[in-house]
Amino acid sequence: MATAESAHDIRVNPGQISILIATRARPEILAEVFASLKAHTVRKDMVSVWLYVDDDDQVTQRATAAKQLPEMDLAVHWHVGPRTACLGDTHDALWAASGRCAEIYMVSGDDMRFDTPGWDEIARKAFAPYPDGVLLAFPHDPMTADTATYPLFGWGWLAVLRRFFPGYFPYWYDDRWVSQVARLADRYVKLPILLYPIRGRGRTRRMRNLPFWTRFFQLMLEERKDTARRLIQAVHKTDAAARDAALGRIEGIAATLLKEEGPFSDLYGIFQEERHSDLTPEERRAFDPQYVGREAFAVTRLVSVAEQHFRDGRFSEAAEFLDAAHLSDLRLRQAQLLQVECLKKLGRSAEAGRLEKDVLAAWPEHNAARRLFRFLGMVANDGRRMLVGLTEKGRRGAK
Repeated sequence: MATAESAHDIRVNPGQISILIATRARPEILAEVFASLKAHTVRKDMVSVWLYVDDDDQVTQRATAAKQLPEMDLAVHWHVGPRTACLGDTHDALWAASGRCAEIYMVSGDDMRFDTPGWDEIARKAFAPYPDGVLLAFPHDPMTADTATYPLFGWGWLAVLRRFFPGYFPYWYDDRWVSQVARLADRYVKLPILLYPIRGRGRTRRMRNLPFWTRFFQLMLEERKDTARRLIQAVHKTDAAARDAALGRIEGIAATLLKEEGPFSDLYGIFQEERHSDLTPEERRAFDPQYVGREAFAVTRLVSVAEQHFRDGRFSEAAEFLDAAHLSDLRLRQAQLLQVECLKKLGRSAEAGRLEKDVLAAWPEHNAARRLFRFLGMVANDGRRMLVGLTEKGRRGAK
């Protein structure tokens, strides 16, 4: 494969694989990851490891300074930076630091053992039939079946989308997001490679308010379809017939994905949260500015989509997105007022009236005071303009 160049001038080193790992405070487990890579990588000169270490992670930084991790005969790069709000941001930072020149980028974990000898050659052979680099591949994860828990991204995929994950999620769902995008674009390949958690599957860091994130993910299917269309356009930019055929298959695949997701249940989301969260109930209730920023970003997206549905006269769809926004820890007056209007349009006047009262109680309008202040402000401003005018007139007369 010759050196390729994307539309974004990304130069690609054929056969090069970069493994991106976010790690925090467990160098003893990371040492086992290193050992498995050393044992099972065939072309070590064509594999590099890029690790993101939080700048407040003194445990890992002390371990690397003391050279406690085993020596590797493949390139290892450490990147220290601020703790990010979501893992996708760490991978984007590592991609930038790496020079964005590998043919394949693999997102892995700091507790995943590479159990398949020659895993890297298996990956290269899987990507070979896709010279455009638009492919998402994934190893077998015994815990999640056919979801790309640890995805391998082709250079062309990243050249089109310019990031690994959508940037919404503080935990979970990134892998399911890209898996569904790849299925919609028909660029999804499972690899005969086994990755296995060194100490079994643990609980999920940063998990809170799972019902909200579950519903948000479900409702954002249209965005995943749009992303798949971008990839299809890139793949078939010179073949209109193939492009149209691929685009025509999206709705059928999306219907299958919806069926697989099943109906939303907030109670099931609560059960899953209590089952998997690494945070205590008290920790989940505590204020976390990074988490709140992610939730605010997602709520903003939901309300924006709801507004568009409302303008287009799709009031039921708008109400659906607003209901999802209200599952969050945040409350927006604009979202509540928009839902009032949706309920009125849907003929649910009693509900609209109750919600409108709640909104006024939470955010009192103070209409009488506002009218008075507007009048007084107008009088004050007019008086000031008159005074300035008389003063300027007097100055001109004095000249």
